[in-house]
Amino acid sequence: MKNHSHYSSRPSTNVKASRLFHSFVVFGWLFALLSACTASRSESAKGQPMRLTVGDINEVTVAARPDATYQLTATSDNQEVVDVSRKPTDVTAPGGTPSSTTGPTVFLIKGVTAGTARVVLSEKKIGTDGAGRTKKTYAVTVTNK
Repeated sequence: MKNHSHYSSRPSTNVKASRLFHSFVVFGWLFALLSACTASRSESAKGQPMRLTVGDINEVTVAARPDATYQLTATSDNQEVVDVSRKPTDVTAPGGTPSSTTGPTVFLIKGVTAGTARVVLSEKKIGTDGAGRTKKTYAVTVTNK
């Protein structure tokens, strides 16, 4: 019987290169997938885009909880550009009878000067510290008329 010592159990160089190439492809796809997930998460953290001109007011409605133990708040990180306030609610119905105040809360977002601001609408339990849980975020761009 012939000695086939030139046949070894080690894979050839072409097989090693092929495995290395496939490993790089797999890691490349994983990296691309993770990068896409991170980008979409950071986009949502910036907020939903909103465009206003100076003097315009946009109403934003936020569903309130049915119980009165939570409050809704709205803040702007640049109050020189965007003014945020709560729309007054009509506490008396026609005829002078009190109306229900458990409906949605409406906030008014007003463009004051040209620029950008981030508006965060959140809810928190009454009497607690901190900003609470974010309900909506807007990336507001205000332009001149």
